Amino acid sequence: MKLTRRVLHNRAKPWLFTGCDFQTQKLATEMLELMKNNDGIGLAAPQIGISKRVFVMAVHGRERVCFNPEIVETSRELASFNEGCLSFPGETCTILRPDTIIVKYQDSHGDWEETNLVGLEARCFQHELDHLDGITMHDRQKEQHATESRN
Repeated sequence: MKLTRRVLHNRAKPWLFTGCDFQTQKLATEMLELMKNNDGIGLAAPQIGISKRVFVMAVHGRERVCFNPEIVETSRELASFNEGCLSFPGETCTILRPDTIIVKYQDSHGDWEETNLVGLEARCFQHELDHLDGITMHDRQKEQHATESRN
């Protein structure tokens, strides 16, 4: 399993659980390992050439494996941060995002979880979710600069 850019601009398809699924567990484990080996805090399946709605993240010692993730609610409070990305080593983009979000996702067993994320965890979740929607940090930055120019 390696990092790739070939499906980064496509919207990923939902992950379908088929009961006791060895493939699901294997993918989650391999993605976490690849993310850690590349000193990342998040990794989405499209970054490794798999167009499925799954990502992993590890922020402040808390690992999450998120299948079919969604944002339920966002705060009005926005924060600007200089983001990096494993798909674009050495590059950063300043992105404005909600600082607090409520999210839901399925864990690697298919069980739904809903939680509140703040700060870096919220940012990482949003960054990885963007990948599942075919949006890179460069796309997000261009979109925000275009909006600023119009205002």
